[in-house]
Amino acid sequence: MKVGYAILLGFAIFLLVAPVSVPVFQSTAEFSIFNSNWDGCSKFGELLIERTSVIPVFFPLSSFEIGKKDGTLIIIGPDLGYSKDEIEEIGEFLERGGTLILMDDFGTGNEILRGLNLSVRFSERQFMDVFYQKNENFPQVVRILDPELGEGVDGLVLNIPSVILNAKGEVYSSKISLLVKRIGEYPIMTTISYGNGKIVLFSDPSVFINDMFQFNEEFVRNFIDQNVRGRVYVDEAHHSNFNIYQSGTVTLKRSVDETLLFQVIFLVALTFIVFESGLFHRLFEILTKILQNLSRVEKENDLKSIIKTLEKEGCNTEILLKMIEEIEKGKKLGGRDEWKRTDGED
Repeated sequence: MKVGYAILLGFAIFLLVAPVSVPVFQSTAEFSIFNSNWDGCSKFGELLIERTSVIPVFFPLSSFEIGKKDGTLIIIGPDLGYSKDEIEEIGEFLERGGTLILMDDFGTGNEILRGLNLSVRFSERQFMDVFYQKNENFPQVVRILDPELGEGVDGLVLNIPSVILNAKGEVYSSKISLLVKRIGEYPIMTTISYGNGKIVLFSDPSVFINDMFQFNEEFVRNFIDQNVRGRVYVDEAHHSNFNIYQSGTVTLKRSVDETLLFQVIFLVALTFIVFESGLFHRLFEILTKILQNLSRVEKENDLKSIIKTLEKEGCNTEILLKMIEEIEKGKKLGGRDEWKRTDGED
């Protein structure tokens, strides 16, 4: 019996730590979370999966009915246009309290902003700065005004970025940035309210690609913690060259929850004590007696009800009780069997 408990404990622990296989898809589309190449966002996708459930959207947002969903919609680097119906669905999603994270520079993100009747825009022009990494195409931003967003972040490296117009922001370029012959500071990230929800705009989707992850990982983690709420829907349908070209499996090792492991061991130990001490059998006997007593009480109540009914019909109570007493005596003495034998003899 003890061997059985050991097997039970071992099997339970195995279920906690055993690897699990899940399907994996890959794509060559720029900014896709299925693209593990330098221009993909697979590492960004992995961070999302660590924190919440992620649902990629491969169909038009109107067909997917995003307006009926709750959570966070992420659109990163779109280069296909959005229909009127899709934008209306996004508006409904925001009205319900959802969060739209729109990361774009020179793509089609402004179609959404125009469709939602907002004045804020992506500039669709690259800005230049005197502070950069590698060369002028990689400006380095240090003006992160939100302390939670900038926690542990020394600088944010951009990659051929745009800026946001007609809005204030949480992340800014330097005060001597150049945009179409105009010098000044420009927001890189801004958050605006819309209905019961909010829109987070970021003017450089390249910050989130795998090639830039080494520079911006801490910022990306802070960005996710601050802005992602609930289930996450990632728009893959508006990447023009999206194509899943390979499928397979990957084995993920589960991390062991120490509290859950303790609970499993405790449950097996408690089972051992209950059965081996005879406590289970005693509890079973007590429960059986309780059920028998309840059954007897119910029978007595039924009998009393029958007697009262017969009394109303004019029957003598003493005679009824005497008959019942004789029947019970007959049962105890095996009278029922005697009747059967007597009937047979007759």
